[in-house]
Amino acid sequence: EKPTIMSSTDWKIDTSSPVLVTGATGYIAGVLIKQLLDAGVTVHGTVRDPSNTERLQYLVDVADKSPGTLKLFRGDLLEDGSFEESMKECSIVFHTASPFVLKVKNPQKELVDPAVNGTKNVLNTATKTPSVRRVVLTSSVASIFADAADTYNAPNNTLTEDVDNITASLDYQSYHFSKAQAEMVAWRLLGCQNQWTMA
Repeated sequence: EKPTIMSSTDWKIDTSSPVLVTGATGYIAGVLIKQLLDAGVTVHGTVRDPSNTERLQYLVDVADKSPGTLKLFRGDLLEDGSFEESMKECSIVFHTASPFVLKVKNPQKELVDPAVNGTKNVLNTATKTPSVRRVVLTSSVASIFADAADTYNAPNNTLTEDVDNITASLDYQSYHFSKAQAEMVAWRLLGCQNQWTMA
């Protein structure tokens, strides 16, 4: 039998209120949305272009076979306020949206700005949305690890959530840098409010 990531009872998700998943067409988001829909949850998913039916077909197919409900909204990481409509009435926000580009010409513009400003945008909107009680920030091992030096310098040569990525920069492992910067912003914004918790 194929293992499941979660069920609404495992995570105690209140199925009477919707949840938001940012970056709905991403790999992690797609798996998460399927699990949520299978558990009977109403999912608000954000995408860059809701009219791109080809890109959204997987989500539509999953929703058609699930007891949950999927509603898609336009969401732009760099556009302030673009998550307000999708977040209305949601109790949990799963922030998965972040650019993953291997070959970049301008790492600041293509990776760091969308990751950092997108995280600010989503979390600031969560703070303005009274129904939000929990934010789940998906990240990557890239936020704590850019190369072997990070492992070598970590206590007991072991990477944990307490380890900061100190080797990545805008010019070296810029994806890792963007993830580390976005996570730092998230932890800072968590400390500036007391409405929602974060995992």
